[in-house]
Amino acid sequence: MTVKESILRDILRLFVWFPLRWLVVALPVNTALFLFKLMGDLHSSLNGKKKERISDRISDVIGTDRETAGKIVKRYYETHYVDRLHIFLYPKLNSYRTIEKYVNVENIEVLNSVLHGKRGALIVQPHFGPVQITLLTLALLGHNPLQIGYPTDEGLSRIGRSVAFKYRLKYESMLPAQILSANEYLGKAYRHLLKGGVVLTTGDGAGRGIMLGEHKAFNFLGSERMIPLGPASWAIKTGAAYIPTFIVAESYNRFRIIFEEPVEGTSGDIEGKKIQMTEKFLSVAERYIKKYPFSWHFWDEI
Repeated sequence: MTVKESILRDILRLFVWFPLRWLVVALPVNTALFLFKLMGDLHSSLNGKKKERISDRISDVIGTDRETAGKIVKRYYETHYVDRLHIFLYPKLNSYRTIEKYVNVENIEVLNSVLHGKRGALIVQPHFGPVQITLLTLALLGHNPLQIGYPTDEGLSRIGRSVAFKYRLKYESMLPAQILSANEYLGKAYRHLLKGGVVLTTGDGAGRGIMLGEHKAFNFLGSERMIPLGPASWAIKTGAAYIPTFIVAESYNRFRIIFEEPVEGTSGDIEGKKIQMTEKFLSVAERYIKKYPFSWHFWDEI
């Protein structure tokens, strides 16, 4: 979800990162997740014009009526708050026994089969659900994953840079897995795949018009969108399996990670394979987004 900088947003940041964060630390995990849901509901009820625009886009893409689209948007806001604020819970979600109360892993045999075959596994997710829960869960399962991300303070206000961005990096450093910046040297992730390791990345772009690496225009959800070819390129060059992966918010406190079958390219040349693999990923992603539209982060960018 794209949010504009403003004085009001800075005031909200100060509230979230200080009294609210301290409250969340004191609360049980389940209660904290319910609080995030309530914050999403409140934001949804107060954000009328933007809510209507997103509702219209969802109606156009998935062909639903306005009332149903409105309910989807409400959950979309809930997902946004869980995605942005669940990092406060990292100190408590420090073992698989703890996190399995909230996360169910489906089709894990897909990943295990790849790793048992001594191949690397490139986990490719869209911006869908609270994405970093996949990284946390795989780390707690002992898979030693790396994630390619793009933490940036570009376009943020002074408070945004010195408070929100600074503290977010601090909490992300508490993860039992490393996040590598996509605009820096990624040799560590490349070698990790060559050695049969697990690397996570996103497959639907960085959002906000940011394009790192090779991109190509694809028809996605009924409109043209620039999509990165990097994940397919990495899978081809390292021999890693390209595994589309999704995390579905079944409720405010239950999440389901789903591993789909790896996608392959059949073209005789590398460029053709990259395009085919990316098209197959987008086809699977469209199916999930239309089934769980409240989970996708980029409705306001279509």
